[in-house]
Amino acid sequence: MADRAPTLVLGELTGTWAAVYRRRDQLEADAAEQVVAAWRAVAAGLDLADVIAVLRDQVGPTETADQERRRHLRQVTAAAVLARLTGLTRLPGWAGLIGAITSVLRRARAAGRTAADAVLDDTGDTDLPDDEDDDGDQDADLATAYTITAAALRGTAQTIASNLLTAAEQGDDEQAMQDQADADLNTGSAWSLAAVTVAAAAFTVGLADTYLTRGVRHVDYVTAGDGRVCATCSNAEDHSPYTAGSAPQPPLHPRCRCTLQPARI
Repeated sequence: MADRAPTLVLGELTGTWAAVYRRRDQLEADAAEQVVAAWRAVAAGLDLADVIAVLRDQVGPTETADQERRRHLRQVTAAAVLARLTGLTRLPGWAGLIGAITSVLRRARAAGRTAADAVLDDTGDTDLPDDEDDDGDQDADLATAYTITAAALRGTAQTIASNLLTAAEQGDDEQAMQDQADADLNTGSAWSLAAVTVAAAAFTVGLADTYLTRGVRHVDYVTAGDGRVCATCSNAEDHSPYTAGSAPQPPLHPRCRCTLQPARI
């Protein structure tokens, strides 16, 4: 365990690290907006009337609902919704969604490289310059995009199924239930989370790769230094420093705020 505390307290950042986190925060916000917009374009108008009808037929009075049966209904409904969502992959707009995610990857890697250069040069700049997108391995980016979309589709199906089941138990009619599904599709919470997570991961890749390229031999895993830090991230920080290339790579979980910095040893 390190005999010092490498934590960067996010609320007290100044100089280069303040600029790095501003860039990262903006990057993640832009990623979420871009990906959710592409998702909405694909999912608009999805009709779940058949799924809703089957669910309504199977739901009994709320006061007699058995928890095991309720769990079963939610799982079956999620599977049915997922099947309908998977059909969206055949639409022309799906390519735009994949393109939005790969664009996030390239932009975030480039931003990570710029951030690493700023940290190593320690210029104290309050703003980081824009860089051209980092093309990297386009096949790997495409594979990552499909992995991300698969997870987001599952998350969307689970959210819709849970809310439809609640609506059916409340006695909502078919139109109200479709409206609820439309709202879940439009919100795109699973897609926003996926976009933020993939942006943070790609940012770290650019950051860590540049550290290595510029000869950094050891890095600290750095948490946000507040009461929201989870045990996993706190443990990763406690075991700093790491040899470059062996450190845990943030994000270790969705919405992770951790980063890597060159170790002073």
